[in-house]
Amino acid sequence: MKKLILHDFHERQGARFKTVNNWLIPAVYVKLALELEAPHSKFALLDRSYLGKVILRGRDALDLLNRISTNDMSELIVGTVCDTVFTTPKGRIVDYCRVLHLEDSLLIVSSYMDAAHLIDWISRFIILDDVEIEDATGRFLWLTLIGPDSLRFVRSISHKRVVQDDEQIWIEHRGVLFPALLNENFLVNAYNICLPVDTGEIIFGWLFQQLLNNGGTLMGDEAFQVIRIESGMPDWGTELNENHNPHEARLLKAVSFTKECYTGQEVIARLDTYDKVQRYLMIIEMDDRVDGQLPLDIYLENDKIGTLTSYADDPLRKRHIGLAYINKQYAIEDYNLQVEVQTAQKRIPSVLRKPSTGI
Repeated sequence: MKKLILHDFHERQGARFKTVNNWLIPAVYVKLALELEAPHSKFALLDRSYLGKVILRGRDALDLLNRISTNDMSELIVGTVCDTVFTTPKGRIVDYCRVLHLEDSLLIVSSYMDAAHLIDWISRFIILDDVEIEDATGRFLWLTLIGPDSLRFVRSISHKRVVQDDEQIWIEHRGVLFPALLNENFLVNAYNICLPVDTGEIIFGWLFQQLLNNGGTLMGDEAFQVIRIESGMPDWGTELNENHNPHEARLLKAVSFTKECYTGQEVIARLDTYDKVQRYLMIIEMDDRVDGQLPLDIYLENDKIGTLTSYADDPLRKRHIGLAYINKQYAIEDYNLQVEVQTAQKRIPSVLRKPSTGI
């Protein structure tokens, strides 16, 4: 069983833990409803250091990344960040990642709790390139600030006049420079904070005290899943996998349609040009709790129109929400289509709506 670098800290804060993909991570600290209130009214801090991280080094590292992922990496300068998707030759999703250009390397942060699959995928393209690849999962803390006051908090700790659209803000404390990276995958303001482990625990202590001083709170994975789903944010294994493409997962902000050839480009471009996308990711709100293992089929009368892929209970708003891939003709904006989720025991009346983030 793997533990977070800050596991002892989370334990001292009263975290109740859960096991996900062989990682022991905080599920809830105090009360789920309280943790859900913070990212809607103030801000919360989430430790996602379990996400896989890969370091690329070498003269050809940036060019390689540009050739095998969807976004344009050619202009990614030191100190900046970019989201990109690794896809198969058929345009199917291998991983959705954030790439941070460090001074002497590229840090790739996976959507999955393991770097092995991403290392394996990238390595198959390294032939004569001057590129070194290594697993850096245990070398960095990866934190997420979520909530309307997160922008104000970043201004406070950076002592800079940060505006809404600033994509990366570099913060200095005790001689350590670290970034807060704008994350637009959520309904509310959000930032990723990246800290190297050798200095990160000291900086984190200061950061946590600033969090408390500014009215923030810690958030566990149970609350995060609700925020993720209501934001329409896909997760690895449930929505991000080789059954789907970036169009369907609404990840086109991470896709360039103007750069030169990359793995999967022909298929992704053809889906766009000829309007061949078959389904889209939608938010679904159910009238009752869903029991049983996902995925579950979704019906409109007697016709199967999609699949429920993620699910969470929201005690703050007393609702049951999920993400679902829905056939294109029913993935209609602002229509609130009435459908049913098929469980082992019954069909649950539900309503579809389009995510406000993504495409």
